[in-house]
Formats: sequence, C-alpha cells, structure tokens
Amino acid sequence: MNNHADKFFLQSQIIENNKIKESLRKKASYLWIKATALSYEEVNILKDKFNLHPTTIEDILTSQTRAKYEEFEEYTLFVLKGIKEVKQNSVETYNISFIIGENFLITINDNGNDIISEFAKNQKKVEHILKKGEDYITHYIIDKEIDKYLRIKTEFGEELKKIEREFIENQSKEILKKIYSKELVFLELRQLSESATDLCLNLTKPADNYIHNNLIPYFKDVYDHAFKTSEGYKLMLDRMNRMKDMYATITSIKTNEIMRYLTIIMALMMPFTIITGFYGMNVNLPLQNHSYVYLFILGLMLFVGIVMILLIRKKGWTSEEN
Repeated sequence: MNNHADKFFLQSQIIENNKIKESLRKKASYLWIKATALSYEEVNILKDKFNLHPTTIEDILTSQTRAKYEEFEEYTLFVLKGIKEVKQNSVETYNISFIIGENFLITINDNGNDIISEFAKNQKKVEHILKKGEDYITHYIIDKEIDKYLRIKTEFGEELKKIEREFIENQSKEILKKIYSKELVFLELRQLSESATDLCLNLTKPADNYIHNNLIPYFKDVYDHAFKTSEGYKLMLDRMNRMKDMYATITSIKTNEIMRYLTIIMALMMPFTIITGFYGMNVNLPLQNHSYVYLFILGLMLFVGIVMILLIRKKGWTSEEN
C-alpha cells in the first residue's frame, strides 16, 4: 500500500448510483466507501468493482451474520457486532461489515452508526487519518466500538455493586428476580464481548489481511480492551452466581430454623397429646371419677412440659449455634 497525497472519500448513501459509477472510475490512493442501506444495484456495482465473493455479499446483506473474520485473495472481510441498546432483558445489536483490500475500505451498516456518522462529519480528521491508510480508518472505528463495550461494562459493574449492597441488606425474592434478569443481559454481553475479542485477536496477527504491521500494536491495545471487557463480564457473572448460591444457602438455613422450632414445638406437644389421649379413652382409668382429676391431669402436663423444656435447654437445641 502506497502513501500518496491525493485521497478519495465516498459516501454511498449521499451520492446517487450513477455518481457512484462515475466516482469509482476516478483514481485515488485510498478509498473509503461508507455505505448504509445498500440497494441491490449498489451491491452489484461494488461486487463488480472489487470482485466480492458471493458469500461476502450474503454476509453484508443480512443482519443475522455473526461476528466473523475471513481472508480472501483480494480483500479481507470482518464483521463486528456493535451494541445499539441494552434493554431490561436483552441487548439490541447491529452489524458493521468491513471489507478492506489494496488501497480501499468498505464499511456497511444497515441501521446507521453514530460513531461512523460523527467521524464522517469531521472531514479534516477523516482526511488526516485516511492519509495514513484505509486500515487506520478501520482501527479508529473498531477502537471506538470496543471503547463502547468497555464503557457499558463499567456502567453495569456499578449497577451490580448496588444490587450486591441491596442483597446484603435484604435477601428478598425481588432482589433474586433482579439478579436473574441482569444475568440474561450479562450472558449476552459476555458472548458479544468474546466474539469481539476473537475478531480483534485475528487483527493482531501479521498476515496478508491488508493491515499495516505498524498498526498491530494499536490493534493489540484494542484486543486488550476487548479481553478486559470479556473477563469483566465473566467476573460479574461469577459474583452473581455467588449471590444466588448465598440466597439458596440463606433460604436453606431459614428453612432449617423453621423446621427446628417446629420440631421443638411438636416435642413439647407430644406428652400433652399422649396424656389427653390416654384419659380420653372410653375405659375405666385411675382417678377417673374423682372430682379434681382434671387438676391432676393439668399438673401432670405442666410437670412433663417443664421437664421437656429443661431437657431441650440442656441439650442446646434452642441455641443459635446449632
């Protein structure tokens, strides 16, 4: 790739189709085609001009394409999943497709992209970076997208700290629901981060992928940020799992406490049940016809109850340590 002074910048969503054809006939040292909502006619123009493979066409025309990296003879294709919005139980994403070859870069994003749009508005900055090479544009966009990943991870890290503080104060079912709801989002964000990390790792390896070797250290820095983001979500998910385990443990302890006290109550009630059941039988029993027999029975029940209480306390069954 040669560094020349004359550069060319093309925005396909502004220039009409016939002007795209005319513009592509012009000679330029480096060419950046920033495309959004490509029509089939525009796709065919790019296909014929840059000899794009049919699988590449298929990948750039669907939003269902996963994050990927593929090297072809005349260009390299990689697709990055960007984060559009983080909802309560899901993450809305968009695809940014990069087709980078000898002196040209094509970026395709069907839904538009704030990072690319804001960058494209600054013509001086675009020209300055494009003078270095189209791969510098690639690095700039990916770097900003990964920074967005990292920023979202940091924001969710602070939110997780609040959930942990709430959990310490009150282990309620509402907190547990919030944990499970956030876990769904964290799992999706972790998957996206891991895909972005794998993509960035491919860009740090010297290869025939139309990336300058002097850009590799910069892509390694981007990879570090992506890896840090992925590991951050892994740690946060571990913290959430520990909270769930702690909730299960606390619930089990509470259940055991309830069962312990119920057992003690049943143990205290058992002698009373036996005595009253014994004197409730329809047979002749000692003192049955005595006028004060109920006082004897009450006294016996009270005596047995006191003995049971003293025995339970001696055994330490009511102690919190047990």
